[in-house]
Amino acid sequence: MKHGHLSTKELADFIRERATIEEAYSRSMTKLAKSASNYTQLGTFAPVWDVFKTSTEKLASCHLDLVRRLQELIKEVHKYGDEQIKAYKKTKEEVSGTLEAVQNIQSITQALQKSKENYNAKCLEQERLKKEGATPREIDKATVKSKKATDTYKLYVEKYAAVKSDFEQKMTETAQKFQDIEETHLLHMKEIIESFSNTIKDIHLQIGEVHEEFINNMTNTTVESLIQKFAESKGTGKERPDTSINMNPRGSTISGCFIV
Repeated sequence: MKHGHLSTKELADFIRERATIEEAYSRSMTKLAKSASNYTQLGTFAPVWDVFKTSTEKLASCHLDLVRRLQELIKEVHKYGDEQIKAYKKTKEEVSGTLEAVQNIQSITQALQKSKENYNAKCLEQERLKKEGATPREIDKATVKSKKATDTYKLYVEKYAAVKSDFEQKMTETAQKFQDIEETHLLHMKEIIESFSNTIKDIHLQIGEVHEEFINNMTNTTVESLIQKFAESKGTGKERPDTSINMNPRGSTISGCFIV
């Protein structure tokens, strides 16, 4: 569970780093668009810079929109991280009985092993005395000790069986609980990643539309149209100059004549 919370934090860090990169790229594109505005507006190529400027501004806007959406996603990840901490504390309380069961079986296992060793030792001692022809009193003492060791060993075997049953039940329940928590965690993480992927996909579609618009604008910006715009910006009008010249102060017109 601790590792799950760490993974959530690292995922938030990754998305934040991606947002930082996108924000820097958006600022660079905005700067580039402003540069296009400062390029020469003289000559027939001047209108093309307007196409570049508009397209670059739209691209900057797309990446800035991605930054905004990633920041919203980071908030969701942080919210989930806070929920994980609360769930961790709650689960820790719920499985406290399992920790106690683990400690009990460890303790009873050690006691059982010691009683078994003592039982074996007392039995061997009793057999040794019998074989060596010890006095009845010595054999009786060994028999009493052997019986006591046997009773103690049986007692710990019974205790171990009871503790083992409780341990297995609680461990099974706890393991299932942890598995459910991990499965839920992984599903939630996959949902976050899916949201992350869809967000980037949406922005890339928008970027694709901007590129298509740029291509169409450049296709429509023909050589003829550029020359036409230049001519219109520099010309004095579409009407031809009047060929008649009025040289008579009284108002009469003399066509095609020059008076020296």
